[in-house]
Amino acid sequence: MPTDHWQQHQITFPDRETARAAITERLAPALREAEAHRQLSSWWFMNKQPWPLRYLAGHPAPAVEAVLDALVADGIASSWTAGIYEPETDTFGGRSGMAAAHDLFHEDSRHLLTYASGPGRLGRPETAVLLMSSMMRAANLDWFEQGDVWSKVTELRPAISRPAPERYAALLPAMRKLMSTEARSLCRAGGPLDGHAEWVAAFERAGTTLAYLAAQGELTRGLRAVVAHHMIFHANRAGLPSADQHALSHIAREVVMGSSDNTASAAANDSAADSVSVVNTHTLTTPEADAERLRNALVDQIQAEGHARTPAVEDALRTVPRHRFVPDAPLTDAYANAPVNVKYDTDGTSISCASQPAVVALMLDQLHARPGERILELGAGTGYNAALIGHLVGPDGHVTTIDVDEDLVDGARAHLADTGFTNVEALTRDGALGHAEGAPYDRIIATVGAHGIPHAWLEQIAPGGRLVTPQRLTGSVSRSIIYEERDGRWVSSGSQMNTFMPLRRGIADDDRRVVPLSTTSTVRLQAPSGQGFDAHALAGVLEQPRIEEWTGMKVRAMESPEWMELFVSCSLPSGLIRMLFPQDAKGTVLTDDPYPSSSAAVDKGALTYLTRRLLAEKTLEGGKLWEFGVVGHGPGSEELASQVANAIRIWDREYRGREATFELLPLDGPPTEQQPGRFILDTPLNRVLVNWQ
Repeated sequence: MPTDHWQQHQITFPDRETARAAITERLAPALREAEAHRQLSSWWFMNKQPWPLRYLAGHPAPAVEAVLDALVADGIASSWTAGIYEPETDTFGGRSGMAAAHDLFHEDSRHLLTYASGPGRLGRPETAVLLMSSMMRAANLDWFEQGDVWSKVTELRPAISRPAPERYAALLPAMRKLMSTEARSLCRAGGPLDGHAEWVAAFERAGTTLAYLAAQGELTRGLRAVVAHHMIFHANRAGLPSADQHALSHIAREVVMGSSDNTASAAANDSAADSVSVVNTHTLTTPEADAERLRNALVDQIQAEGHARTPAVEDALRTVPRHRFVPDAPLTDAYANAPVNVKYDTDGTSISCASQPAVVALMLDQLHARPGERILELGAGTGYNAALIGHLVGPDGHVTTIDVDEDLVDGARAHLADTGFTNVEALTRDGALGHAEGAPYDRIIATVGAHGIPHAWLEQIAPGGRLVTPQRLTGSVSRSIIYEERDGRWVSSGSQMNTFMPLRRGIADDDRRVVPLSTTSTVRLQAPSGQGFDAHALAGVLEQPRIEEWTGMKVRAMESPEWMELFVSCSLPSGLIRMLFPQDAKGTVLTDDPYPSSSAAVDKGALTYLTRRLLAEKTLEGGKLWEFGVVGHGPGSEELASQVANAIRIWDREYRGREATFELLPLDGPPTEQQPGRFILDTPLNRVLVNWQ
């Protein structure tokens, strides 16, 4: 089967009105039918002369060409020719940005062809402002950054004539309504965008994706410059003349910037600007609408990262209102992809939080809860995760969530009641003991970190059930592991890199301690409390002379070295321990690019940590490469650095590309032989077999 690539047809029509009617009535149905039969995909168009149609296919689609031939034969189109599509990749921020643009172009084209004008509907100028404002909010652009985007569009679409400034001043209130309106609220039944929620969602997804690409350094242009070109492409596709584009962007810029001169103006075509005033005050945003918009944008981001892979998990995340479980947090914090701390220890250390939403989604994917199941959650927190699980199991299922802190349980119970979750109960218990009264459970999930796996958890799982737990394996290295019983053995069926706050105040306590490494205490180890080493010997160790050893192990941009981290940690007596440091420690106390995860190894007064350096060498595709190295300080650091570097090289040479499996073994069981690529890790409650073979 031939590889799909972009096909382009250049279609010449006598005028725009003929083109619009022919495309809507004749060509669009043919495109949808060809798409349904998988003859093509990702079709889109631009509204200009000649009219370019583009789609992905192994070869030109016969059904489309037949319609084009018929349009010419009927005298509706003057002609059509095959062309070569040249994507404006640099304009849209590089290859990743162009891919996001193509996704948006397709959805935008579909809805522009099916959105009918008429009473109660919006005009093209209004939908342009609504959609682009939705996109910019989803891209996390603040009010003034949005104003800068509109300013860029104004510059790219200059004025031809200059109507009086007061003409535009009269339109500012209507434009402000459009810019602040939650477009999704207009998609309600009978609303002006009824049936077109996916149109709005497509612009929000594009904004979320572009923000993510910008944060990862994957855009080759500034985010706002890319968004400005999206505005122009949408307006062109919608058939808005250049003068109307200037009018809209100028008024929008004035809404934000409020400049006093108001000298810039649009062409004499005032009807497009006048039509902005059709939006009524009832379409203004409400806090709940803002929450829904932010929640959906967050889920779009989570899915772009590869989580919330099932429709059930996606629906739960889009439905359950996270802000109602963290009522003291600003709405933007409630829907940021970050933890929200809700309780602190006496020293200011966070001991409970609403977990990072991407991590929540990851673990819900692992849990695979189904309607009607009974679930035990260990670590109630705010109650949000229990509510998500309650949504997944439905009214015929049941969730029990337990926590050691009564105040947290009271809060979770109140949040669950406030949001109407009657199939979830919150109890004060030691999580390590589980809840035998409600056993057996189809699934048990721990949202607190464990080192040893409590026996009660395994005993309370029903046959064929599943345990999902973040487990600290060695040093500070943790993974969220799925354990299932097979032939009397508890073995893993998958794992993901993950770290949670540890179990506290119970039989499986796995608390942490902080050890300063510099005289200013700005760089510290966050080590498991049970890990024995001499904190006094490490005081000020970073002020001692530095040694370096580079390993030859290279990684690409965005490549996770998580399995290397685990392998090296398993290979060292101390494991790899998390090292905390502020940004200003880079290039001063530490190297320019210290590895930010579990990084440090300790042996008496010696300390090493992992670092990276950018290489001149490139990948075959021209991408960047980094090399891992080991930095050491203190007496014996050369030997320790050599040991760490050797473990990295062994992993790179023998085990790179493999994933480890995990098995729980009893402490009193027969000894298990440790072999290359096979490690035995003792915890207070059981042994863990980590196996790369």
